[in-house]
Amino acid sequence: MDSLSMVYLVAYVPLIVPATWLLEKYGLRVTTIIGSVMNAAGGWIKCVAGILAESPAMAQTTRNAAAFPLLLFGQTIDAIAQIFLLGIPAHLASTWFGTSEVSTATAIGVLANQLGVGIGFCIPPIIVPAPPAPENGSVITANLNSTLAGELQSYAFIKKCMMILLYAGAACNTLPIILVLLLFRAQPITAPSVAQHLRNEAKAREKRSRESLQDQEKFVDILSRDIWLEHGQNSSEPDSSPSSPSREQTEQNDGPDVQTTVTTAIIFDPNEVDWSVDGSADHLRNRNLPEAAITMHTRSGGFKGSLMRVIKNPSFMLLLCSYGINTGTYYALGTLLNLILLQFFPADAPIGWVGFLLIISGIIGSIIGGIVLDKSKKYKLVIIVMYLMGLLWMGVFTGCLYRHSIVLIFVCSFFLGFFMTGFLPIGFEFAAELTYPESEGLTSGLLNASAQTFGIIFTILASQLTTNHGSLAGNLFLCAVLIAGFVLLVTVQKPNEQDVNLEQTAACTLHPDDHTISSREGSLTVSIPDRV
Repeated sequence: MDSLSMVYLVAYVPLIVPATWLLEKYGLRVTTIIGSVMNAAGGWIKCVAGILAESPAMAQTTRNAAAFPLLLFGQTIDAIAQIFLLGIPAHLASTWFGTSEVSTATAIGVLANQLGVGIGFCIPPIIVPAPPAPENGSVITANLNSTLAGELQSYAFIKKCMMILLYAGAACNTLPIILVLLLFRAQPITAPSVAQHLRNEAKAREKRSRESLQDQEKFVDILSRDIWLEHGQNSSEPDSSPSSPSREQTEQNDGPDVQTTVTTAIIFDPNEVDWSVDGSADHLRNRNLPEAAITMHTRSGGFKGSLMRVIKNPSFMLLLCSYGINTGTYYALGTLLNLILLQFFPADAPIGWVGFLLIISGIIGSIIGGIVLDKSKKYKLVIIVMYLMGLLWMGVFTGCLYRHSIVLIFVCSFFLGFFMTGFLPIGFEFAAELTYPESEGLTSGLLNASAQTFGIIFTILASQLTTNHGSLAGNLFLCAVLIAGFVLLVTVQKPNEQDVNLEQTAACTLHPDDHTISSREGSLTVSIPDRV
C-alpha cells in the first residue's frame, strides 16, 4: 500500500516542469480542464480495479491479478492530475484578484487542498470498516470451510463498502469538470491590477512578436528565392537549393545590395510600432516609465528564459530549499504520525484524530496567514514568524510525547498544523514577490516539487530512525532539518521593495493617447515623451 501513496510524491518531481510550461503557454482554463479530466479518469479506473478485485483467499485468477496493477495505474493518473492542479492557486489569485486580496485568495486555494486531505483522514474509516486481523499473521488459504466462508463474507462486505467509497470519490472528481467547462474563464475581462495588466500586455506583445517574426521569415524565404532566381542562375554548385537558402548564404552569395534588401525586410514591421516599447531598458528608464513596466517589457525568452531567470535568483533558491525542508518535514510527520504515536499511546483510539486536527488547524492558519499578509505586506517578517513558530511547536510536540498525555498531543498538533500549514501560501506569495514579474505558476510549481522531493527523503530517513531507534530519534532528526531550513530562510534577501506599488487597484485600462493607466479607483499617469 505504500506504493499507492508514494506514487504521488514520485510523479510530481519529473513532471512539474512540463506541467508548468503547459500552464504558462495555454493558461488557467486549459490546465484546469486537463487536471480535472485526469483526476476523474483516475477515479473511475480505480472503480474498475475494485470491481475486478477478488478475495485473496480465492484461487488466483487473471482478473484478480489485473486488479492491483490497474489500481496503481489509476492512482498514477490521479498523481499526474495533481501536478496540474497544485500550482493553480497562486496563479489564479494573481490573475483574478487585486493586491489587497491576492494573499487571502492564495490561502483559500491552498486550504481547499488541505481540506481534501482532512476529509480523506476522517471519511474513509467511517465508510469502510477495518478488516479482521489475519490468523498467525497470514491469510488463510485452507480448503473452503466455515472459517473461509466467514472470511469471504467479511471480504464481500468490505468490498461493498470500498466500492461505495470509490464510486463516491469518482463522482466527486467528475463534478468539477462540468463546473470548469461551464463557468471557469482563463482570465477576467479587465485586469485586477496594473501589474497584471502589464503582464497581460507583455504576453500579448510577445505573441505578436513571434507571429510577426514568422511572417518576416516567410517573407525573407520568398524574397531570397526570388533573389536567387534572379542573381544565382549562373551558380555551378549542384546542391545549392533555391528553396531554402540561409540568411548567411544569401548575404554572402548575393552581395551588399541583397544584404541591404533582406535586412530592410527583417527590421520593417509596422505592426510592432508600439508606444510603450522602444528599445533597451535604459532607453525606457529615460522615458520615466514605471520600473514594473520596464521589467515587464524587457524580459523575454518564453518559458525557458523565465525558468532560467528564476533558477539564477539566489534569494528564490534559498527560499526553495527552506520551503522544501519545512513542507517536507510536514509531509513526513503526517505520514509517520500513527507510527510515532502508537509507541506512546498503544491503547488510545483518539490518536487517529490527531492527523485530522493537524489538517483543520492548518486550514485556519492558512486563512489567517493570508489575511495578515494582505494587510501588512511584510512578506519576510510574516514567513519567518510562521516558520519559527512551527519549529518551536515541533520541539514542544517531541517533548510532550514523553508526558504521555493525549490532551497535550492534541494541543501541540493544533498549533503545529496551524503554523506549518499556514506557512504554505505565504511561501507561494513570498516566492512570487522575489521573482516578480515571473509567473506564479512557475514559482509555486517549483516550490511544490521541492516539497515533494524533501518529503520523500525525510519520510524514508525518519521512518528508518523511528523504527530502529524510536520516536525520539526520528523527531530530533526532523527538528534538526527544520533548524537548517530556518537558517536558509533568514538569509533570503528581500526584494528591492519591488512592492511594485503600482499595483494599486483593480480593473485597469491602458490609454496610450493620453499616457494614463486608469482603473475603477483612480488613474496613474505615466510620463512618456513623444516619439522622435
